[in-house]
Amino acid sequence: MPEYDARMTVNMTMSLPDDVAAFVKAKGNASAYTARILRRQMLAEELEKSARVRSEAGIVTTAAEPAESEDATLERWARVAGR
Repeated sequence: MPEYDARMTVNMTMSLPDDVAAFVKAKGNASAYTARILRRQMLAEELEKSARVRSEAGIVTTAAEPAESEDATLERWARVAGR
């Protein structure tokens, strides 16, 4: 995962349901945890769009390699998405 310095961040305030806020706070570094989850969602949305385009072009693909870990899948997806 890329390293960022303070100049590459934006401070945001979010309202979350109590249970969600407690869950995120329990992770320790709430910002890092939230960024990781949002990056996964960003990649998932990019891959869904890419899959639709490939499908419309008649290209058949698979979602994961056999016995591939979640981290390995995310790294592979990032490479496919050009990140």
